[in-house]
Amino acid sequence: MFSKIGKKRKITLWTRIGFGMGGMLSSGALTFTHTYMVLFISTEAGLSAGEAAIIASAAIYLDAILAPLMGFISDNFYNTRVGRRFGRRRFWILLAIPMMVAEPLIFLVTPFGFGYYLLCYIVYNIGYSFASTSLGPLTIEMTDNFEERSYLTGTKHLFGNVTGFLMAFLVAFGFGIFGENNPHSYFIIACINASIMVIALLGVYLSTWERTPEEVAQEKIANVGEAIKKLFIDIFSTFRNRSFRRILYVQMSAKFAANVWSACYSYFIVFTLGIPKSFASASETPGKVVAIVCIAVWIAWLAKKGFHQPWYAAVLGAATCMAVFIGLGVGQFTDMIPVAAVMVAYPIVFAVWKFFYAGFQYLPDVPLNYVPDIDELITLRRREGIYSSAQRLVNQLVQGLITTVFGFLLLASGFISTKDGQTVEQPITVPITVSLTLLVGCCCMFVLSAFFARNLKIDKDTCDIVTGEVERVKAGGLMKDVDPKVKAVCEELSGLPYEQCFAHNTIGYQEEEIKPAA
Repeated sequence: MFSKIGKKRKITLWTRIGFGMGGMLSSGALTFTHTYMVLFISTEAGLSAGEAAIIASAAIYLDAILAPLMGFISDNFYNTRVGRRFGRRRFWILLAIPMMVAEPLIFLVTPFGFGYYLLCYIVYNIGYSFASTSLGPLTIEMTDNFEERSYLTGTKHLFGNVTGFLMAFLVAFGFGIFGENNPHSYFIIACINASIMVIALLGVYLSTWERTPEEVAQEKIANVGEAIKKLFIDIFSTFRNRSFRRILYVQMSAKFAANVWSACYSYFIVFTLGIPKSFASASETPGKVVAIVCIAVWIAWLAKKGFHQPWYAAVLGAATCMAVFIGLGVGQFTDMIPVAAVMVAYPIVFAVWKFFYAGFQYLPDVPLNYVPDIDELITLRRREGIYSSAQRLVNQLVQGLITTVFGFLLLASGFISTKDGQTVEQPITVPITVSLTLLVGCCCMFVLSAFFARNLKIDKDTCDIVTGEVERVKAGGLMKDVDPKVKAVCEELSGLPYEQCFAHNTIGYQEEEIKPAA
């Protein structure tokens, strides 16, 4: 009864809600664990900041390896009985559900040390990778309509922002009721969060569907060696798609900045701004509401003005907010601004920050939805999973690098590790290091993202031209009959001469079943 292979239907409100619940994963499980795990391990479990950074980055690097493997497996999973029964994408979402239980286990104080926390975090990250790698391609599998894909993506981000609001309340409640320095506070918050993630993933699984095996070109692989060869060729071939490269430049610059903020956040709150974690979480609630409400602003702005204008506003506005945060932090730890003033200003700046945050998180996903259509122009294959995996590979490598570098920057700054709720006064080099990291890693990278966006040409109109041309050629139309204007658009988006499109190239694994167009 769980099989929904090829059951394409009208996308209803329930469909959008069910799929949108997938957004709770990144703003729920990801936000709390990545924000507080390193702090918990280095202040409650007795491990050093360097060991905590190794745990966080090792799991992320493993995920970077697993992500392309998952995309490859899911793209070819219809070759198995399990895939034909449960779906080539949705099966992995189902498998991720029990793995969410690993999250609260991370936030237990145990005598098992480094190995225990590393294992728990790896299991959690594998589950997260199963779900997130499969979620992106579902948008493309469920509908070919640009507006419907945009609504699905927007709903996912809306749910992510709602979850961010709930997480702010949950963290404030947990630390406020059970204590700032009580290690059990982390565990209780993680248990509630994991329960929410299980419900969210069930909602995604029960409300979505996929293309039929007949709609997907099934590529036969002779042996394990060929499978490995195909995996590497396909993953790295995605970077030969000009539109994909340009979107990555834009998106990853902004994600780099967001990951730096995530890595620094808990240390910035506690050791730079000097305000309680419970107050910070509670005071962020208005900002979370802003993100929920204002995602509609970004959706409408994108629909009316295209990608570039809202993108420039989002990343440059975010850079300005980061600069204000840094100014508050420097003013506080140099005693130029009292803590009371910081506590008044922080929620105001945070609310403005969340408005821009909602924008730069949502906007790149819309043009990214159409990259597989451009890939079909190039290769005559449907490789949604491979592109989702390539994107995640880059993101995880960036995130792992940030986590590793920041952990060792903290260690070099003289950060003093504690356990069981102990409190010590950190040296002045700790808040200075955190502030400089935010200045370089956030402000500069947001500005760089605005610079990269100048060359991005993919939008609804150009994508409609590409998909129309692909349909014409697949229906038997000749390449030589192409309209000159259509040809120019195809060349601009693909980065190839038109004559090398439609599998007349060596991009990707060369499968005998895929014949170049006439």
